[in-house]
Amino acid sequence: MLTEDSLVILERLTKKSFVLHQNHWIFPDTFHDHPKGQLIFVEEGFQYLHLEDQVYLLPQNHAAWIPSSLPHKSSSTATNVYLRTLFYDCELTDDFYNHLQIFSVPQVLREMILYTEKWSMNTAVNQAEESFLSAILSELPAFAKNSLTLSIPLSSNENILGVVRFLYQNYQQAVSIDDLANHLHFSTRTLERLFKKETGLTMAKYLQLIRCIKAVELLSNTSLTVSEIAYQVGYKSVQSFSNSFYNLLGKRPHEFLKK
Repeated sequence: MLTEDSLVILERLTKKSFVLHQNHWIFPDTFHDHPKGQLIFVEEGFQYLHLEDQVYLLPQNHAAWIPSSLPHKSSSTATNVYLRTLFYDCELTDDFYNHLQIFSVPQVLREMILYTEKWSMNTAVNQAEESFLSAILSELPAFAKNSLTLSIPLSSNENILGVVRFLYQNYQQAVSIDDLANHLHFSTRTLERLFKKETGLTMAKYLQLIRCIKAVELLSNTSLTVSEIAYQVGYKSVQSFSNSFYNLLGKRPHEFLKK
């Protein structure tokens, strides 16, 4: 867990980088930011990254780069989350470092991150550590070619929030947009137009996104088969599930299976 003591350590550090590896991660339920940029690698489980207007899924074997001073919070329903985190004073000029990035971690980067475990919680300046961590940081734009943008747009409109809650609660079922519109006393066309204006997605696409995100949770955190997961998240066939999944993520479901 990134405790208040850990935050104090980060703020007082005179070294340019800091390593924190921790199993059984516990997530504080408050928005916060860091004076340093943050690279998070999820070795086990999954987590959500919450910004003010978006929620991003960070699955197992993926990483996120969080720029310094970006307010965020994290959450997870996984039984266990193992995070390996690197913090940096980042003075590099590539625009990559100015924005949140989420990407699949190639084997070479994974091995480099695992190697940094020996420096976890080390507050003393160490030249070998700084050189090694600097090499990771400078190569992140190249490592991040397999980016993953799996985010849930949020809305402050109460009617739309009601629709979103309904979709979350019923994603495993067949959802009738007409029935939902009638329940909220909207015409189907009006509700569809308002929903897309607020979220940028149709309700059908939003439901598809929720189902795929829930599927990634299960793929990263259970021993269920792809077929079992397809039906559990509301699809009527494995093929339609696989196609929807590929269209959203550019990968097939089996590529996310827990190793």
